[in-house]
Amino acid sequence: MNGFLGTYSVSLDDKGRLNVPVKFRTLLEHRSPKVVVSVGKATMGSGYLKVFSQPEWDNEVEKLSHLSAFDEENQKKLREIYPNAAECEIKSGKILIPVFQREAAGLQKEVWIKAMGNRFDLWAPDRWEKENG
Repeated sequence: MNGFLGTYSVSLDDKGRLNVPVKFRTLLEHRSPKVVVSVGKATMGSGYLKVFSQPEWDNEVEKLSHLSAFDEENQKKLREIYPNAAECEIKSGKILIPVFQREAAGLQKEVWIKAMGNRFDLWAPDRWEKENG
């Protein structure tokens, strides 16, 4: 498997952990035991989460490294990304999603996992419907 494919419905447990689908877990295990979870904003303003393997996150960070520390628009972009990201371990096939990220994405019990090739996204079903009809 070269990338993440498909859509899955999973449940968050009481501690905010979600089971990673086996196909995704296998792919992640080949890349790194850690993932980086970042808050994203969709077109209509809905929050959701982006989940990157550590190597894929490193690739994204490399792309951001050219942004100027003296350009306010660049700094605004960086302030949206880095403070809202968290490194998370996969333990027993589960990822613990930090509280601030669950709140930003509106995640309750049911979570939709949407594959995005090099990453996967976590959506509250109502927000997905609002953004994607």
